[in-house]
Amino acid sequence: CDTLQKVIDGEPGYNRLVITVPPGYTKTEEAVIHFMARGLALNPESLFMHLSYSDDLALWNSTLTRDVVGRHEYQQLFNMPIRHDISSKKKWYTQAGGGVYATSAGGAVTGFRAGRMLKNVFSGALIIDDPIKPQDAYSDTKRELINDRFNSTFKSRLAMEDTTPIILIMQRVHEDDAAGFLLKGGTGEKWMHLN
Repeated sequence: CDTLQKVIDGEPGYNRLVITVPPGYTKTEEAVIHFMARGLALNPESLFMHLSYSDDLALWNSTLTRDVVGRHEYQQLFNMPIRHDISSKKKWYTQAGGGVYATSAGGAVTGFRAGRMLKNVFSGALIIDDPIKPQDAYSDTKRELINDRFNSTFKSRLAMEDTTPIILIMQRVHEDDAAGFLLKGGTGEKWMHLN
């Protein structure tokens, strides 16, 4: 929670964050679902892009986030109704203009940007949770496909390439998995690591 707060606060070095945690420790609950719901509460115009190895998993996390935002208690605190004219599992928005786009890390990632063109204000993030299935991590081709997307596709989806946060959450599955790739300098950026 403290590390995710540093992302929201815009602390130097925390706009590129790798979180490595074994399965079963609620990393998705904390760093995806509740992080997006909290980000929308703090800035109703925040835009989040959420990617995972499975389209179904990304859509499920998007649905859970939308459910949190739609709860009576959340609305009582933050008064942020969800738009019903653009409301699906893949893409949904609040009436304030914030929203979530969810899909697979290996799929098409177009038509949406993470964050907004705002300086010194948290306005969303690109959150990648388990970008590769553990059994696929031993395939050089599948692993390199995801790793290469960090330098091409993923960066192009940021509203502001230098400041919009990217958070990678995963279990370590191979020395050259996405976490290893990023921590070894694969994007030419310094990544904060919470292990």
